[in-house]
Amino acid sequence: MNQRERYLRAAVACAIGLACAASSPLEAVGKQKPIAQIVRPGQSIQSAIDNAPPGGWIYILPGVYHETANATNGLNISASVNLVGLSTPSAPVVLENAGNQANGVVVVPQDRTECMSCHASLAPPFSLLPGVSATPVPRPPMMNEVSIRGITIRSFNNNGLFLENVDGFSIVDVQSVDNKNYGIFPTLSRNGVVSNSHASGSGDTGIWVETSSNVLVTGNLVENNVVGFEVSNSDNIFLEGNESRNNSVGMGIFLLSGLFASHPGASAVTATKNSIHDNNRANDAPPNTILGFLPPGTGVLVLGVDSSLLSNNDVENNNLAGIAIVDVCLAFAGSSFDCSTDPKATDAYLADQDATNDRVVRNKLVHNGTAPGPTPFAFAAGDLTLLSTGAGNCFGKNSYATSFSIEGFLPACP
Repeated sequence: MNQRERYLRAAVACAIGLACAASSPLEAVGKQKPIAQIVRPGQSIQSAIDNAPPGGWIYILPGVYHETANATNGLNISASVNLVGLSTPSAPVVLENAGNQANGVVVVPQDRTECMSCHASLAPPFSLLPGVSATPVPRPPMMNEVSIRGITIRSFNNNGLFLENVDGFSIVDVQSVDNKNYGIFPTLSRNGVVSNSHASGSGDTGIWVETSSNVLVTGNLVENNVVGFEVSNSDNIFLEGNESRNNSVGMGIFLLSGLFASHPGASAVTATKNSIHDNNRANDAPPNTILGFLPPGTGVLVLGVDSSLLSNNDVENNNLAGIAIVDVCLAFAGSSFDCSTDPKATDAYLADQDATNDRVVRNKLVHNGTAPGPTPFAFAAGDLTLLSTGAGNCFGKNSYATSFSIEGFLPACP
């Protein structure tokens, strides 16, 4: 048995409740970094991360952890690592704000400085620091293979889990609770999974996949956020078997001008077999943000995205609309994000702002659009709403009672 196998066997033994002595073989031998480490209550998770080799495993025993090494972030990860909380329903692993920290877990490659050093904070509206140009710069190589599981991240002032510029990530059984802006937030990344996780109490979005590609979001629950799930300026995103309830908007699939420079376009987003219901929470997002402009009561809102597929979803009891497909410039007309006055609305963005080739098929929609409230879009309330003149949008084999279409009819799928 080689040294690596001994480390992993000892880690598994500890995880299932066998002896974990202080002199465990998980400790470093000489100057060699340990392939696996155990963190106990009272010890530092960050120290274990800093002491891990690329691809190392860190197992965290149940308890509440306050990490104080960094005043801004609870934990910083800048290299490939596997962070595993050995949580049980009665004994979770909790990372809690140690005082006035902005973010719970920040996963950013060590040589990736664009986001952390250019923006005043990782909070909306993501204002730049003085003297920083908004011109995009080439991205350095991505960090590979990060996994985080079995951890509750609680009460941070901005993000619960922020992950940027990672190729190959796995976020499993992560609970984001009462983090002020975003719960779980992968951006500028690809080839990832967010599964069996829970996000609640975010003043912006529970789970947000932004400017990313090839991401699977499955088996998650989002509740009591402004937006439950959000996918913005991303491609090849698959949302399956999730539940969204008691948010202002259950699921938002968006093309946004402010993200167009870093990821032009938005297409091929599939949402299937999700339960999206009772998303009628009052929208208390700041009024100067895009989300603050959105009226509550929508199950699924598609803004300007192309070639999406919405199929086999159960969409119920959303007061304004069940599933709505809308051109961006129509959605924001007359607001501070009006396409005619938005300085970020480039010619390329304006040419792409209409929703095209979106398919809505075999969904079950019940009791949506029955209490739209005071919104300019109340006229379009219903189970199915089409406020787009884009080509190729179609509807087929849905179960519904009411609909509204700007074209006067819902185009049928061929």
